Amino acid sequence: MKWKQKLLASALTASMLLPMLPSQAHMAPATPAVADVPGAWAAGQSPAQIDPNKPVLLFVHGLTSQAKVWYNENDMYDYAYNNGYQTAFINMYDISGTPEDMWKDGELLAAKIKEISQKYGKKLVIIAHSKGGVDTQSALVRYNAYPYVSRVITLSSPHHGSQLADLAYSSWAGWLADLIGSQSPGTSSLQTSYMEYFRSEMAKDADVNKVPFYTMSGDQWSGSSKASYTFGGAYLSVFGSNDGVVTTDSAVLPGSQLIQKGPWNHATVRTGSYTFNLFKPYIGTVSGAASTPALSTSSVTSSVYEDVYQPHVSTDDNTDSSSANGHYYVRGGNYNGTATETLTVEDNVQSVTLDWISSQPVTSLELISPTGDVQQVQVNAQPDDEIFKGAYHQLAQLNTPIAGDWQVKAISRTSGAYLMTAVFTGSNNQASLNSSLSANTLNMNVQTEGLDHEQTSISYTVDYYDVHGKRIAAPTEQQRSLTSDAIQERIPTPTSGKPSNYVITSDIEGKTDTGAPYKRTLIQSVYVDANGTTYSHQD
Repeated sequence: MKWKQKLLASALTASMLLPMLPSQAHMAPATPAVADVPGAWAAGQSPAQIDPNKPVLLFVHGLTSQAKVWYNENDMYDYAYNNGYQTAFINMYDISGTPEDMWKDGELLAAKIKEISQKYGKKLVIIAHSKGGVDTQSALVRYNAYPYVSRVITLSSPHHGSQLADLAYSSWAGWLADLIGSQSPGTSSLQTSYMEYFRSEMAKDADVNKVPFYTMSGDQWSGSSKASYTFGGAYLSVFGSNDGVVTTDSAVLPGSQLIQKGPWNHATVRTGSYTFNLFKPYIGTVSGAASTPALSTSSVTSSVYEDVYQPHVSTDDNTDSSSANGHYYVRGGNYNGTATETLTVEDNVQSVTLDWISSQPVTSLELISPTGDVQQVQVNAQPDDEIFKGAYHQLAQLNTPIAGDWQVKAISRTSGAYLMTAVFTGSNNQASLNSSLSANTLNMNVQTEGLDHEQTSISYTVDYYDVHGKRIAAPTEQQRSLTSDAIQERIPTPTSGKPSNYVITSDIEGKTDTGAPYKRTLIQSVYVDANGTTYSHQD
């Protein structure tokens, strides 16, 4: 009798536990084993029932990332598996610790696309995050992998580069970027001017439209738990809406179709529970057909989404121009335990978002007001895993700050390097810089609004790099006073005979029309190709 009671009890226990177990349709698939070498890839677990009409999804990661970003603390792989898709994941050169440009990554990816497609016996649909979307276009167009792909979906890919890459090559960021190794070929290739060159190379290739592209982008950087997105979002807000790394303008690919722009940061846009069901209808079948048409770029009421893209390339007189507006202030250098910077705030500033970025976490960060009041910032150093990977962020916010010179003091237990960025909101005073390159001469035009030009000066540094981000000549440094609301400056540039990037860091210092002190930084890049044609991005 007792054995019957025990059996009944066991059966009741088992029946109570059954509802708690996930059904097979929602089981987590086995983790892929992707080797930590460039070009290594692994298949995800295949669904129990394979639909021959469903393409294989190949997931391509972005800058400084790796294959596991799709399934380690990310449910994207789970969503693909539970929706019946076969999957594959790949490591690019970033896994080696030195991110490469889109050409080298594209060549590697093209060979693997062919290999993966042939293994499965069907075409692929590529889901690419960030720079992975740029690498994918290079693979399909330049390295002829298009026959093996039916379509591509890019998630916040910097199709026009990122101003954060420009910042990484500015003169103020050099100390920090050199120390943490962020000046890689991969980062260099994402400078806005170089990406204009890449866009022109893609546009003139006959294979550019062989595979349809669909894009998604995020515009919600604020409130992120990642300090790098808060820093990047505040900095990029000068240039438009963004996800903390890439602006929504940059995420638009010429000739592509927009799926959606939504409230995501640079991490959540690649997360399955946030975006998979939104782009799922555009994955299509092996033949390429989609169940739902994407939004036409012409149907979106924004000047960002244009059917016809006009690249900012040189005119017949071999010149090109770009511009930058001053809503930010940047300083940087090395330190031995303590570093102090002056932050100048003019009148009527609503807020200042301050980020102290350092090679090591700081132990103390103080803000000393013009009246001597000391504000101790609660230090919460957070690592960067994007453009400035290897550095740490310490954030502070000044709301309705009083005008004058503030002191920012950071203390660390070890020596290292730092970069201080401050983004201003609410100021009506502006300085802008327009530059052009012609006949090995850099032409600069500085204009001011709301400034007393008789008490304002500009100093600038022009750094010269090759296409891999290596310095090719000593920087040019000059300073001069403003004699009017606009000045013209002509700077002879070194002749290397090779493609190169010119990164201009300009500092405006003076007073507003009301006599308040004013300081801003302007950063922009100009790229010149092997033929002497110049390219730059217009914000």
